[in-house]
Amino acid sequence: MIEEPRRYRVEFASGTAASVAKRRSFRDLERNDIEPDLPGWPARPAFRVRGFLGKLGVHVRSVTIRLLLLPLVIIADALGSPVWPEKRGKPEERENEIDDFPVMWAGVGQTARTLPWQLDPSRRSWRTMTEIEVAEPEGLVRIWSYEDTMQGSRHLSWGGGGKAPESEALLWTLPRSEIVGAEIKRFSWDESDFRVSFRDGSWVRLTSSRHGAQRVVALLGQGAPAHRHPA
Repeated sequence: MIEEPRRYRVEFASGTAASVAKRRSFRDLERNDIEPDLPGWPARPAFRVRGFLGKLGVHVRSVTIRLLLLPLVIIADALGSPVWPEKRGKPEERENEIDDFPVMWAGVGQTARTLPWQLDPSRRSWRTMTEIEVAEPEGLVRIWSYEDTMQGSRHLSWGGGGKAPESEALLWTLPRSEIVGAEIKRFSWDESDFRVSFRDGSWVRLTSSRHGAQRVVALLGQGAPAHRHPA
């Protein structure tokens, strides 16, 4: 009996450094913005790196939230359940994680540009979930979407409900042979970000749960040597 392919929740990653927190950019090989050139993509405000005051605001909000949650932290620690178990590693590529945060790096006509816009949480409904599937027998990688029936908001939950009837859609399909590697990106919360590199030299940075990222990277394997990443 052939085991059904597993799917893992996935979307474009978001910056975690104060300069790019919760932001992402889409670049060509010369680091130009390509968002206006992606056909069919809903428009969004242009990406900007935060200046000093913007970064200060991010830090202030973070400290304020932690102070407000301090009583819960004390109780959780006493019960042996840390509130903030997630950790972030050191930056690996300052130019792509602090000075900028590209989640798509692709020249004209390259594979990364074909990924669906629904992977961008700032462009879709918060009820829309996206998943990646690696189907070994067919040698295909697929991205699906569906509408979640959960209650609440994006800020409280990422999925967790059921699938709304007839809402599932196949957004993207690619032969596994067009992927030359995948790797975990350490500068992300709980190592949940990963980069997928394509045969033509383009790449994307996605995020999942820690387990999901590890499984997707393991399924995609290392493949052939990827093209050198931008410096």
